[in-house]
Amino acid sequence: MLSLFAETLNTTVLAKGIMMGFGMLGPALGIGLIGSAFMNAVGRNPEASKYLGQILVIIAIVELMALLVFASLFII
Repeated sequence: MLSLFAETLNTTVLAKGIMMGFGMLGPALGIGLIGSAFMNAVGRNPEASKYLGQILVIIAIVELMALLVFASLFII
């Protein structure tokens, strides 16, 4: 029975899932920290909200890292 389980366990799928989980952790934390810092800045200085476009560009760069992690799943 143990050999039957070992044959059905696909370690490639498990490895890709772990890789995607750890790979998405960094961009998720980065986007959260950027959003938190922006909200803190707007709370202190409401006129800083007009610079939202610059913050969105930085968030897009961080999000690109998450998309590269997702694309690497299909390459590996």
